[in-house]
Amino acid sequence: MISELKPRRSKFMESLDKEGLARRIVGILPNMRVMFIYIGGSVAYGTFSPGKSDLDINLFADGYTGAFKVNIPDGDLFVYGREKLVDRFDPESQMSLYKKCFTDDFLSLPETLVYLDPDYRKEYEAYVHTDFAKCMKGYLVNFLGYYGFLYNGSPRLGKRFYHVIRVRGQLEEWKRTGVYSLSLPEEYYRREMEFKEGYPALGSRKEWLDLIGRYLDEIGEIKEGLKDG
Repeated sequence: MISELKPRRSKFMESLDKEGLARRIVGILPNMRVMFIYIGGSVAYGTFSPGKSDLDINLFADGYTGAFKVNIPDGDLFVYGREKLVDRFDPESQMSLYKKCFTDDFLSLPETLVYLDPDYRKEYEAYVHTDFAKCMKGYLVNFLGYYGFLYNGSPRLGKRFYHVIRVRGQLEEWKRTGVYSLSLPEEYYRREMEFKEGYPALGSRKEWLDLIGRYLDEIGEIKEGLKDG
């Protein structure tokens, strides 16, 4: 299991001006009651590269029922209404496949927490302690639906395909431990970083196209062996 993920997340979060970031974000959403904010994306997954990676920021708000993304100077802000605390993990929800492909980023909490309104601690704790095993199969169905569509017949891989390596590695660690987490064997971590850092030069190479195709097939096989959830 790779041991760098937690230190990488912790080091980044220690350097982040959480209060300043929260103040700016809350300020652009004056008509919403912000429940909590946390960092997802490459920070959550331990693949953040200073100067190369943008921030993916997740925000849950009371008084709003939808979900949308907005570009901000720090990166991308994903805003979810209160009901999305549950919908985010529901494979049958109307939320886009893209938004449901990265629901496992909540496993980085509480390390990646930026802001929490104390009045919503109960909701936050319920979210943090979501039993991912109960929605794991649906998560993989959505993940394969999104990445399988992008991969099918593509002569070139986008940088986002490093997530296929990541998820395959996390599933390997899950097979070993019985617990799905953001940890993955070192070989998979090195491989995902090699691809992410080496993109776009590696994106059209046959060995990488074949590797990603094989990993998608293997994820599909693992998914088929899971109980409904």
